[in-house]
Amino acid sequence: MRLVLNPPGADIGRWWVCNEFLVENLASTRHANRSAPRDLAEIARIVGPIEQREPSRDLNIVWVWGIDKFHPKQTHEYAWVMDRYAYDLLPHVPRVTVTPCYYFPKKELWDKADLVVFYMWPCHDGAHGFRDKIKHEEDLRNTWDYDIIDAYQNRGGGLVFLHMALQQGTGVELAKRIGLAWGHKDPSIPNTTAGVLDWPVTLTSAGRDSPILKDFPDEFKFTDELYWPLAGDQAKTAIMGTSPAAPSTAGQGAWKPPEGGLDDLDGEEWPIMWTKEVGQGKVFGTILGHNFFTFNDPLFRIILLRAMAWTMNESFGPFKPLVTLHPDM
Repeated sequence: MRLVLNPPGADIGRWWVCNEFLVENLASTRHANRSAPRDLAEIARIVGPIEQREPSRDLNIVWVWGIDKFHPKQTHEYAWVMDRYAYDLLPHVPRVTVTPCYYFPKKELWDKADLVVFYMWPCHDGAHGFRDKIKHEEDLRNTWDYDIIDAYQNRGGGLVFLHMALQQGTGVELAKRIGLAWGHKDPSIPNTTAGVLDWPVTLTSAGRDSPILKDFPDEFKFTDELYWPLAGDQAKTAIMGTSPAAPSTAGQGAWKPPEGGLDDLDGEEWPIMWTKEVGQGKVFGTILGHNFFTFNDPLFRIILLRAMAWTMNESFGPFKPLVTLHPDM
């Protein structure tokens, strides 16, 4: 693992990754768990040849991250994932500038962004919020401004929301902007729960028609975490992949297998990933992203990188080399 000893004020993301390494010596455990190996010939078939090697214009991507003191290591690794994509992967794409942002971006970042990616726990760094003696109302990490998001979407800005970034407020307002969100403490919507996801995702008709899942098989598997039921209007959202849930794992997170095995599955079609268009802007959302190894899985990278290109109205071509670049660092 590369050590970059930047102080927090200069580059807090790389400082955090480095600090975790120094304090907890995670080098031997960082990739202890992983998804099953992918068939690289199948990956190459789905990716296809590179027909365009650079975007049509200069692109500005803001990657929003946070810190999670609640989940175990190798899960919800917002800093590690930001480091991987902002420093190791996306800089290889010509004409792309990536700006990491610690919690909600200030307006000046939104004003110049073509895409804002959220992978963090909004307004949280643990099970009970921030606990570092900063008054809640004075902590800039608690900022969440829908007026800024609305203006950004109206002018055509792209959004990508990954896993726990779906948990903002009750979920009602966030779902209006991104399609679906984690429902919480609102009598008008169901409360969302979490459980293991370790069986196939099924492609929908919207998924087959989407460039994000072009040439994907009808079923494909990720080892991750399922959120269900989600708040939002599915009739106004393009659901691209679904999966059943195991009710016996509800509230147990991603580590408890279903008591009755696959016989415990409820047979429902819970959304795994989706798209939505709001104003002139495009949104991609997914419940995937619990495990760090998911972000190194080439099949997931195809989905994420295609989604990023799609939200910016750009070709996937320039991003194709990143699918298998630095698969395990």
